[in-house]
Amino acid sequence: MDNVPLKVQRFAYDIIYYVLWIIEITLFLRFALKILGANPANEIVAFLYSISLVLIGPFDGMFGTSMVGNMVLEPSVLIAMVFYAIVGYALVSLVKLISQFHNNPPYIS
Repeated sequence: MDNVPLKVQRFAYDIIYYVLWIIEITLFLRFALKILGANPANEIVAFLYSISLVLIGPFDGMFGTSMVGNMVLEPSVLIAMVFYAIVGYALVSLVKLISQFHNNPPYIS
């Protein structure tokens, strides 16, 4: 029973990292497909663009997009990837801080 807080902490880390990886991979695929000039009429590409649009919504329009032929450079996707990585790191740090507080409560006399 002594390892229960450690298991909860590990579970929280895993959930945060899995969600972060899904977000980062989705945004990276959007970035790569836009750079490579993928056809947005393709069902898979359109599906990925629609899902990733929700993730980059707050960052959309922060910077202009550059186009050369079919290729599109969206710096807002890169900004979103960095932002979500920072948020993931902050959440892991918060879980670590909470678990340390739980394991070593402050001494109040």
